[in-house]
Amino acid sequence: MIYVTRPSPEGEELAKQLNLANLSATHLPLFDILPGAELVDLEQQLNHLLPSDIVIALSPQVIHSIKIHLPNLSFPANRHYFAIGKKTAELLSKLTTTRVNYPKQENSEGLLGLLKSTILTHRTVLILRGNSGRNLLTNTLITQQAQVKILECYYRKPITYCDNILANNIKNQIIIITSVEHLMRLEIYCQIQHKQQAKLIVTSGRIFKKAQQLNWQNILQIAGANNQILFKTMLTLCHNANINFE
Repeated sequence: MIYVTRPSPEGEELAKQLNLANLSATHLPLFDILPGAELVDLEQQLNHLLPSDIVIALSPQVIHSIKIHLPNLSFPANRHYFAIGKKTAELLSKLTTTRVNYPKQENSEGLLGLLKSTILTHRTVLILRGNSGRNLLTNTLITQQAQVKILECYYRKPITYCDNILANNIKNQIIIITSVEHLMRLEIYCQIQHKQQAKLIVTSGRIFKKAQQLNWQNILQIAGANNQILFKTMLTLCHNANINFE
């Protein structure tokens, strides 16, 4: 069984794709995504930006929250837009006529590399994110003398399951983890056998290192967190491995 822990709607979509491909998958989100306390300020913050200023969206959940809770909001055309990855860029592109740039390496390091040639001194950078996450991007931009503003568009509320939700057929489990926060939440439901027998799919070196620290033995790091990459990885992995999916 493949367990997809990423939030809705991406998690549901991936689980559906896998099941249609005859790979048994269950959507097991570890967090609900709820509107952030600062989301109501977004339109005002966007309107206060100058044409030289920058807006960065750090996850698809940012855009989903905006579309659900601010359905009539459109992003000004005369701004510079960046996204953490391809999926986030595609979603943001639907809210503005301006091109949205994103790095091939879909993480903070990749985004900083993309911004490397951009002069940031005294420019405002509005970062749209959730209630938690890395501070690497923010801290680095501040050292480059950017005026960084962070707006909490959503927050993660942990979902509680019964303690034995993952107790069956552990040796044939594949668990997909797309953030360190999800990995830490997974600890509640894992036994020693999970870390010894189940396969953990992670989407960044940072998650990989944390999983090693937590004594996971069977970890596979893949190139990115978008569903296309995850789906292709699952097809390849499951068709080339002797795994009994039930």
